Amino acid sequence: MKDKHEVVDIFRKFYNMVQVQFNEKIKIFRSDNGREYFSNTLTQFFNEKGMIQQSSCVDTPQQNGVAERKNRHLLEITRALLLANHVPKYFWGDALLTAVYLINRMPSKPLSFQTPIQKIHEFNCDLKPFVNLPFKIFGCTVFVSNRDKTKSKL
Repeated sequence: MKDKHEVVDIFRKFYNMVQVQFNEKIKIFRSDNGREYFSNTLTQFFNEKGMIQQSSCVDTPQQNGVAERKNRHLLEITRALLLANHVPKYFWGDALLTAVYLINRMPSKPLSFQTPIQKIHEFNCDLKPFVNLPFKIFGCTVFVSNRDKTKSKL
């Protein structure tokens, strides 16, 4: 998300994905008091879908404890990847995506020591080809092999 006004479109896509892939309905949307969550368009979308919109009290991140803790976990892993591998800060976006990739493949106590990917497979088996990509060391040198079948080896 490059700008906060993109929240409406991103949430609509997420809502549709949850319905199609998992056959589940989102009933409650809980957020902090960010203005982007209270636009007329998003509120109208919630009303059309029969969803309840909840917000936390001002300056009380404790009311969004799960989301706040997950954000902290993601940032801790991201910083560790950048610092441990001496990667410049401008790669923080790639480090964050790598952190998400790794966390989704780590066993989690709340999920009975299953990984989030294993848990999601209970609902959708179409993701399996994308799950078992081999791990690489973040920040290592990579050489891309771009072999054009129409060109000769010389």
